[in-house]
Amino acid sequence: MPNKLNQMLVDQITRGMSKLDNVVIIDYQGLNSLKMAQFRSELRKAKLTMEVVKNRIASTALKAHGLKPLIEHDKKLPRKQQIFRGPTAVLFGGDGTVDIAKFTTKWMKENKDTIKVKAGQMGHDVLDVKQVEASATLPGRKELLSTLAGDFLALPQKMAATLQAGYARIAYGFNALANKLEKK
Repeated sequence: MPNKLNQMLVDQITRGMSKLDNVVIIDYQGLNSLKMAQFRSELRKAKLTMEVVKNRIASTALKAHGLKPLIEHDKKLPRKQQIFRGPTAVLFGGDGTVDIAKFTTKWMKENKDTIKVKAGQMGHDVLDVKQVEASATLPGRKELLSTLAGDFLALPQKMAATLQAGYARIAYGFNALANKLEKK
């Protein structure tokens, strides 16, 4: 039977993280207090959040909510490879997993041996370490929206250019006909 404090923690985590479906799970064991402060500061600048929670409490709180696929996947792994084992932190926020993956990949390049990516979840898909690192190369939500907006704007511009070219050809044809009739 869980004690009162653990039940309160489960309730708090459930309220705060129940809607999450875009996360990256990391091992933060390589962060000393100075690097941890720097890491959290950089997270805030990137509009990301890190929650460090006990593994059992996290899996209990989140198994019935947004991270259910990740927790179910974790239970299928051998004990030594489980995601919620050892020092674990959940990173979330920004515009989704791509932003988090970009942040963690950049941090790991600049600060060797401080954090390790364990896994991630994008929507209902569970991502392993390689997939999280690969998602860092994808365009983010803002880039995709700007590309989409550019494509929508390009269509009327192309249509106007096509219509203008058609009118120009008609005008050129009438001008050629007028020149021909004047020569006769």
